[in-house]
Amino acid sequence: MRTLILAISLLCGCTAAMAAEVSGVFIDNQIKTSSGQTLLLNGAGLREKFWVDVYVGSLYLAQKSDDVTRILSTHGPWRIQLDFVYKEVAEDKLLDSWREGFEQNQSAEALQKLQPHIDTFYGFFDNSAVAKDRFRFDYLPGSGTAVSKNQQILGVVPGKDFSNALLEIWLGNHPADKDLKKAMLGL
Repeated sequence: MRTLILAISLLCGCTAAMAAEVSGVFIDNQIKTSSGQTLLLNGAGLREKFWVDVYVGSLYLAQKSDDVTRILSTHGPWRIQLDFVYKEVAEDKLLDSWREGFEQNQSAEALQKLQPHIDTFYGFFDNSAVAKDRFRFDYLPGSGTAVSKNQQILGVVPGKDFSNALLEIWLGNHPADKDLKKAMLGL
């Protein structure tokens, strides 16, 4: 009987160690892409604005890294996952935050080149984000960046250049939240 209890305890302990928890959101340590490749949780943290918890951001990579240049130059798949914890973020606030992230991390020339893809991306957000909404941005080489909300695909934006610009919203020189950047980089 003791052996059974010990085995169950160890199994429960292992299961708890298999996931991270940030602000009440449980995050998988690894995921599978649609093509079956395993991505590892690189890091996760909380996006705060004016002392308000907005969402938990998670970064998944094929190989863990804290080097932004290396992450941006890798041609493999990745995922950014946003789990909203704030009661509601209005559509215009969400779009303003994406816009600010693109503008602060891209040159005017790069923005002009990316604008059609950025406009496609903006078109996927036609309502507010509320607590428990989950957005996923999955870059799959050769396909582009798939955008989904609550496991419903909203669309795909082509191009590695767009995927890097999207990553830079969180990992660029002017990230949405410096503490979140550090957390997503596993620092």
